[in-house]
Amino acid sequence: MTHPDPTTRPSAFAPIAQLARDLRSGATSSVALTRECLRRVAAHDGHFKSFIAVYEPEALAAAALADKELGAGRDRGPLHGIPVALKDLVNIEGKPTTAGSPLLADNIARQDADIVRRIVEAGGVIVGKTHMVQLALGAWGTNSHMDTPRNPAGRAADTLAPGGSSSGSAVAVAAHLVPWAIGSDTGGSVRVPAAFCGIVGFKPTIDALPRGGVYPLSETLDSLGLLVSSVEDARLCFEALASLPAASPDANPKASRRIGVLEADELAPLAPAVARNHALSLQRLEEAGFSLVPFRFPAPLAAFKAPTNAIMIAEGAWVNDRLLDDPEAPMDPSVRPRLIAARATTAVQYLEAQATAARWQQAFAAEMDRLGLSAIAMPTTAMTAPRLEDIDHDLAPVHFTRPINLLALCGIALPAGQDEDQRPIGLQLVGRAGDDHALLGVASAVGSALNGSPASSPEPCSV
Repeated sequence: MTHPDPTTRPSAFAPIAQLARDLRSGATSSVALTRECLRRVAAHDGHFKSFIAVYEPEALAAAALADKELGAGRDRGPLHGIPVALKDLVNIEGKPTTAGSPLLADNIARQDADIVRRIVEAGGVIVGKTHMVQLALGAWGTNSHMDTPRNPAGRAADTLAPGGSSSGSAVAVAAHLVPWAIGSDTGGSVRVPAAFCGIVGFKPTIDALPRGGVYPLSETLDSLGLLVSSVEDARLCFEALASLPAASPDANPKASRRIGVLEADELAPLAPAVARNHALSLQRLEEAGFSLVPFRFPAPLAAFKAPTNAIMIAEGAWVNDRLLDDPEAPMDPSVRPRLIAARATTAVQYLEAQATAARWQQAFAAEMDRLGLSAIAMPTTAMTAPRLEDIDHDLAPVHFTRPINLLALCGIALPAGQDEDQRPIGLQLVGRAGDDHALLGVASAVGSALNGSPASSPEPCSV
């Protein structure tokens, strides 16, 4: 008997829209699709380590119900019967929510999170929960106590950082174990793993996807987000789950082709391969008819670190304060010191950071309006995914993502090529607060200009 090679990814799923058509035509069933996800997880996740829990009986029951409803003519929309994985900070009634920490192993949810209710109402099938950085505080994707998911990207000999904190959700999609997954993003925790793993990561405007029943890091900065294989999948998932319907078309159609770009001094942190790729991506956008307009954020990107940390770490310390006092408790060495240090944040520092954020949010919106821009195109990360042994935990790969959270914007990371070591490179698009649907439209056009995903992506298959 031959066994599947755990280092080899299964073929990609067909786009969600195609899977939805196959479900309705009878070409497949939700039970068959769910069984295929469970088979892939059983065969390959021992290597990729993306799942912390798999809910096989519940998933198959939900899939059977989806098939029954579709057969009876009750159609809940494009996610009806489609499997999904959830980052393990989303409550499912009766299941533990660990937030990546063994200290929360007995944290049993009393009711479903709001996003779970939305998924169930849309007919989605929850396959299980995914690993994450402890307490969602970290962007490299490592977790020394509950497992670090293995990035499928790069050369076979490499063990690359998956990106975090939504590490398992990104890996589960990039390894083709599920068609899509839920993550969360406080300073880049959806977009960084998407860029490192070579997939699409969409961070909507705060509360565009409901956060009730989700273990928080920062009430001010957290967003739920989507890890998917394409912009079209992001659009379908977001429109099925979002709090607000799609807005009417932009009243200024000329703005849809005007994109802001960073000036040279703000691109100085880029690694050479990423800088070359970014220049090539912008060249392709110009060739596709986009107008590229120099744009400056309300402050240098490096200046966003202090106010973001003052808010995020202070709020995170408040949420997790009860976990910090026992020095013997299993807490990652890159997490505990940051939260303990945050106890020294003064009320003045915290309120000054909030006031700075409000001021910069207004300035950003005014500059976007003045220039007539539909989005900003910028790098997702300054480097490609490092090997796990090369990570410097005193740094974080969020230089280009963290400002988007402080400004309460929406952002999406798109695959934009690879470096010489076959490590993915991401291009980030940023839109105004509340312009999520419009940003997804721009991202679709930009993705077409970039020729979609990296050339090494396999052909998708239906089930």
